[in-house]
Amino acid sequence: MIDFLVILALIIAPAGILFYYFWIRDRWEHEPPFLIWKLFGLGGISIIPAVVLDIAFFGLENNPETIFDTFMFAFIAAGLVEETCKFTFIYLFTKRSRHFNEEYDGILYAVAVGLGFAFFENILYVVGATMDESGGLSIAILRAFTAVPMHALDGVILGYFIGRSHFEKTAMGRLTQNLMGLCMAVLFHGFYDFFAFLTMVIPEQAGWCIVGLIWIMVVQWGTAYRFIRAAQISSKARWDALKEAQAAPISAPVIPTRKFCRHCGSSINSIANFCPNCGGDIR
Repeated sequence: MIDFLVILALIIAPAGILFYYFWIRDRWEHEPPFLIWKLFGLGGISIIPAVVLDIAFFGLENNPETIFDTFMFAFIAAGLVEETCKFTFIYLFTKRSRHFNEEYDGILYAVAVGLGFAFFENILYVVGATMDESGGLSIAILRAFTAVPMHALDGVILGYFIGRSHFEKTAMGRLTQNLMGLCMAVLFHGFYDFFAFLTMVIPEQAGWCIVGLIWIMVVQWGTAYRFIRAAQISSKARWDALKEAQAAPISAPVIPTRKFCRHCGSSINSIANFCPNCGGDIR
């Protein structure tokens, strides 16, 4: 019973702590909880098409045995398929949201989907390891510090570009931003899985593979931090401009008055210098 509670805490706590970390950095307008929970659930649902596509391309037995197989599995089955599925759900369910009104919102939405994916993926891995008696607790501990943060950081990278894309004026600009975000997320995800699976493919080089895994996560954290700061700056500028516009006084329209020509008595505009009727000088 105690082991079950520990495993449950290791599944829930990392996602909760990481989301809170990104949530408190949204300093201008918090997103409604129902939207965040919906995106979290959609992240879990996105596992289904990802699994279907993995089976379609790589079959049920997709354990890589060579370095090339590891590369293909890491960058295609894991990186490209999973990040594309997550991106699709983010894009479809947030692009028309009235709550999407600043760049940082893109990061928060993508992190919610990424952590939803990681949360339900964690359950599958831990339950599978427990049933195989291969150490559900150790899997839960390992993923709490590796896979779950990786999915969250991929969400930051993907969401940063989704946020920029949302405010682009042209279709080409939006496409470019979305493709940049997707490519970066796929690369980081692919390198993470590549080094992780290499520890099993070439166990004699496991030490160097772990060094590579730590290196890619450090770079990913640094990249995510820079994107968070950039999104915060853009969001602040957007809200400051909105406040200035709301605070600006509205000047009353100037309504020209009428006066009369002293020569012919015609009604004329008060700013006229000559009477349009008789041509007299009325200055």
